[in-house]
Amino acid sequence: MFKKKTEPWVKPFPEKLANRVSKIATADLTMWLDQAMSETNRSISNYQRSNEPLELENMLVGAEAINALVSELHRRTVV
Repeated sequence: MFKKKTEPWVKPFPEKLANRVSKIATADLTMWLDQAMSETNRSISNYQRSNEPLELENMLVGAEAINALVSELHRRTVV
């Protein structure tokens, strides 16, 4: 009868990413976090060599993934 008002998404990463991360097992979150950090670091190194704008996009995506993974790990482990 009444529509439930949805709160706007205000996190620094996309909701789609948060939904995907929420499906990862807790034990695997640190492995995924390590991989995201490695990929982001590789993009930083590539950007320093080439100043390619695509590497900036890759760094942004990597930073969003790292933030989402750490946020999810924090949500699951801190009471």
